[in-house]
Amino acid sequence: MPDDLLTAVRERAQANAFWRHLGIEVDDAREGWVRLRVPIRDALRNAPGAPVHGGVHSALVDMAVGGALSTLHETAAGGVGQTTLDLNVSFLAAASEGEIVAEGRILRRGRTIAVGEATITDSAGRLVAVGRATYMLIAPRS
Repeated sequence: MPDDLLTAVRERAQANAFWRHLGIEVDDAREGWVRLRVPIRDALRNAPGAPVHGGVHSALVDMAVGGALSTLHETAAGGVGQTTLDLNVSFLAAASEGEIVAEGRILRRGRTIAVGEATITDSAGRLVAVGRATYMLIAPRS
């Protein structure tokens, strides 16, 4: 993993086909925390002009918490070395224009399990979704 956490998370985003598919942009990263940005476009909606699909918010919670966790261990590169065990999302408002921003942070990391939370806001800074994810850390095979 590069010494610079932001570079490491950006490299991980580029290496992950699903992150690229959604158009994830990594704004910032610190130890145990990341901020991701997604421009809203019709491919992320049920129909042109509709709000962003809830599955995008769910994926962003997972990616923001997973991205935050990846800043804490080298084996997370490319989404390998950790796996989601549990994910919950509460939808609070609709996002339709501009972009959505997800901030994820790790609440607790143990030897094999980590728990984090994420918030998702729209271009106006309005909270549109919150969620939590639990991850299992997978030891590298020798």
